[in-house]
Amino acid sequence: MIDWKAVLTKILITTKNAVRFIAFCLVVILLIGIWSSWFKPKNYDGTLSMRTFYEQPENSIDLLCIGSSHSFIDINTGVLWDEFGVPSYVLGASLQPFWNTYYSLKEAMKTQTPRLVVLEALAVQIEDDYSNHGVLINNTAGMHWNMNKFESIRASVTDTDGFIDYSLLFEEYHSRYSELNMFDIDADLSDAVKNENFKGFYDYLRTEYQPKPFFHVNVDPIPMTNKQEYYYRLIIEYCRDNDIPLCIVVSPDAGYTEDARSRYIYAAQIAEEYGVEFIDFNEYYDRIGLDFDTDFGDIGHLNYLGNRKYTSYLGAYLCEHYDLIDRSDDTTGIYDSWEENARYLETRARNYELQETSVAEDYVDILNSLSDDYEVIVMVSDNTHISDELARYLGINGIPFIRMYDDRRYLIRDGITYPLEADENGLYFEEYLGSHHFVVCSDGIYYDGWSTVNENHDGVVIAVIDTYNQLLVDCGTVNYNEVWK
Repeated sequence: MIDWKAVLTKILITTKNAVRFIAFCLVVILLIGIWSSWFKPKNYDGTLSMRTFYEQPENSIDLLCIGSSHSFIDINTGVLWDEFGVPSYVLGASLQPFWNTYYSLKEAMKTQTPRLVVLEALAVQIEDDYSNHGVLINNTAGMHWNMNKFESIRASVTDTDGFIDYSLLFEEYHSRYSELNMFDIDADLSDAVKNENFKGFYDYLRTEYQPKPFFHVNVDPIPMTNKQEYYYRLIIEYCRDNDIPLCIVVSPDAGYTEDARSRYIYAAQIAEEYGVEFIDFNEYYDRIGLDFDTDFGDIGHLNYLGNRKYTSYLGAYLCEHYDLIDRSDDTTGIYDSWEENARYLETRARNYELQETSVAEDYVDILNSLSDDYEVIVMVSDNTHISDELARYLGINGIPFIRMYDDRRYLIRDGITYPLEADENGLYFEEYLGSHHFVVCSDGIYYDGWSTVNENHDGVVIAVIDTYNQLLVDCGTVNYNEVWK
C-alpha cells in the first residue's frame, strides 16, 4: 500500500529545495549583475561609445563614423546636426585596428541602416598584429556578449587564456577595486546631460601649438600589414555586400609624415579597386581653414576649435556627394537627442572659453553672448578698479555704480536682473543643479559645500551658472587687468 502522506511530504521537501535553489541562483545572478555594472569599465574612449550606441533609436543614425580616436575626437556630431541636420554617431576607440572596427561595424548593423559609413583610416599605420591590454579593453568591453564580441577579442589576442580572460573581463574587473567611486554606481552623477545624449564624440578642450607638417605629395606606397589589409578589405566588402555607401577619410594630423602618407596611398589604391572614395584631408589644411597655432589639442588630434572647422568642411562635402538628408525639421521626436547633443557640445565649448579667459574685456564679451541657458551672479564690492567694459556690462543689466564696499548681490536670469536680499540666516540665493548645490550667502559663494570666493574681495565677483549642464562654470573676481580664478 502506498504511503501517500510520505510521498506528498517528500514531494513538498523536494519542491522547497528546488525553490530555494532557484532563489539562490536568482540572487547570485542579481548580485553578479550589480557587481558587473559597478566594476565594468566606463571609459568614454570606446567602452561607453559602444554601450550608448545600443540605446539609439533603431534606424535613426544616417551617418556612422568608425575608426580610431581620429574619428571620435575630430568628427563633431553636434556640428553635423547644427549645420546639416544629419544624425550621426561616432563608434570608435583609440588606436582601433581594422579587425575591431570590422566587428563593431557588424554589431552596429544589427540595429542601424546608415545612409553612409565614414571609415577613419589611421589603422593603416598600426603594425602590431595583436592589441595591448588598454586598446583591447577600450575596443571590446562595451559590446554585448555575442559572436561579434568574441570574434573581435579572438582577433586581438594570441592565446586561449587571453581570449577567456578578456571575454569575461575578470582581470579588468578585479583591477578596478582601487579606483571605484560613486560615478561607478550612478554614472549620471558625473555628467547626466552628456550621458543622456552622448553620440560617441569627445570634444577635446585644450590647445597645444603644433608646427604645420611638411611632406612630399608624390611618394611610393607602403603596404599595411597583411592582417590589417585583410580586415580593411573585409570592411569595404561588407559595406558593398550590404549596399551601404562607404567613404574612407584621413583626418588632419599635425604628426603627419611621409611614411604615413605612403601607407595612406597604399590604402587609397585598395579603395580604388572597389570604387570607394578615399580622401586624405591633410591635403586640405588651407581649404578647411586650420590654424596650427590654435586648432590642435595635441600632435594627433584637433581641439574644440579645429574639429568644428574640419567637421563643417567634411559635412558640406558629404552632403553634396552622398545621399544624406536634413532631419532638422523632423517632428517625430526621434532626433531630439541630436539637438540636445549639439546644445550640450556648444555650451561645453563656451564654458571652456570662459574658464580660460583671463582678460577682463574678453571675459565681458563672452558674458554678453551667453544664452538663456546661463545665470550670472554679481557681487560688487569695490567699483573703483573695474574696466569700462565691465562697467557697461553692469549698467546694461541695471546694476548701478554703488559706493565702495557695498554688500549687494544680483542675479541675472533670462536677460532680467534681480537684486538679491539676505534672509535672517544671511542667505541670498540657493539653487540645486542636478546633484550639485550652489549657495550665495553673506560670507561668500559656495558650490557643493566648498567656498569659491569669500566676502574679502576687491572688484566685482562674477559667478556663471550653466543651468543646462547643471554646473557652476566659473567664479572669479574681475578688475581692470584680469580675471582671477
